[in-house]
Amino acid sequence: MKPMPKAERLAALVSNVTETMLGISFAPAPAALACAHPALTWRTAIMLVDGPRPVSVGLSSDEGGCATLAAAMFGCKPDGVDVGMVNDALRELVNMTAGLLKREMALDQALTVPVIVDDTEALTEISRQHPALVLVAREVGIALWACDGHLKWTVKAA
Repeated sequence: MKPMPKAERLAALVSNVTETMLGISFAPAPAALACAHPALTWRTAIMLVDGPRPVSVGLSSDEGGCATLAAAMFGCKPDGVDVGMVNDALRELVNMTAGLLKREMALDQALTVPVIVDDTEALTEISRQHPALVLVAREVGIALWACDGHLKWTVKAA
């Protein structure tokens, strides 16, 4: 097992995939965004590289960023995107990122199914647990982060 890659390395790994596929690249978050950015939490996809060394991976965005990401993935205009497409796009990108981290860190562990979180209270709870936003997209409001360990949050009853 290798340590968690530095933000610059993770940005390069993710951007190698997303620039070609989606026209979106990532960079380490500036110091001003060194904690969870409340404007980028309209929807969040979270998943785990589960095993002896768990790693949580998350992707958060505002509504416009979600629409732009989904439109790029599905080859349509942002106004043609629905919530199901947004959720699929978020899950796909967080899954790709978790797979890249798994390979980079030489983790022989399973990937869990990504979960979509859109509850403000749960997202606030999650943001207190992860150390910082690691990466932000250059072209659109998307934050991508990874941290060691399991994240826990309360699911709001319907």
